[in-house]
Amino acid sequence: MMQSVETLPFLPPFDWKGLLRFFGPRAIPGVEAIEGDVLRRSFRSGAGWGAIEIRPVAGETHLELEVWGDRADGIRNLAMRVLDLDARPDEVKAKLGGDPTVGPLLQRWPGVRLPGAWDGFEMGVRAILGQQVSVKAAHTLAGRIVAQFGHSYPSPFPSVTKLFPLAEELAQVAIEDLAAVGITRKRAETIHQFAEWSSLKLEDRGPLLELPGIGPWTESYLRMRGSSDRNAFPAGDLGIQKALGIQGLGPVKAAREAEAMSAQWEPLRAYAVFLLWRSLSQEEET
Repeated sequence: MMQSVETLPFLPPFDWKGLLRFFGPRAIPGVEAIEGDVLRRSFRSGAGWGAIEIRPVAGETHLELEVWGDRADGIRNLAMRVLDLDARPDEVKAKLGGDPTVGPLLQRWPGVRLPGAWDGFEMGVRAILGQQVSVKAAHTLAGRIVAQFGHSYPSPFPSVTKLFPLAEELAQVAIEDLAAVGITRKRAETIHQFAEWSSLKLEDRGPLLELPGIGPWTESYLRMRGSSDRNAFPAGDLGIQKALGIQGLGPVKAAREAEAMSAQWEPLRAYAVFLLWRSLSQEEET
């Protein structure tokens, strides 16, 4: 197994602890683990696969990325995107720092980053599992899917032992077998159809929102994390609405109110999302 070490530079301030605080409760058992101030996980890159460890370097403005695996081309660029290391904290501060709602949160947690996704399909399944349930519940269900349909992987880390199943593989799993991990048949059907959709070439895919069970929240969440869209804003998210003090309006009016309030944070609304979520307790975050 090939091994390499690379550096991942960033502009300070950089809230590494905040990223780990977000990733930790969402780490799929066997696939990803946060241990102390270190992130470890398995990955797929093209036809290759492997494992990575990312750790801070005291006093330096870079992280250290250690890669185990073959044909891992592109993993450095992926890590840069997932950890939002190209972000410019001065631009975020200029846009959000003076805002009465999110400005104090940014002052409390400077260096906020937009946590991305290592794999778009994995993130999509995780988002579907997370619809209207707690982070803990979605985490449990994702772990069951990996345990049942994932692949064993002999990584250097005892906590990283699995590869998330490919879209083509989950598309072949019977809906009844998906539901057997503890989800409703309707949600199993959504995952199955999302797997079939993800298996298609990009030019052959229809709009994501046309898939049954995929609504505006899921689509916005996937743009925000899967595509690292810094202006994505899931206005229908109950956590965001609570953090903004929007209550008693009903889902449609509440989403419209949140959307209207977010206009002042464009084109960096996603940073406001993570600040608002962090202002809530860990159990209430999405």
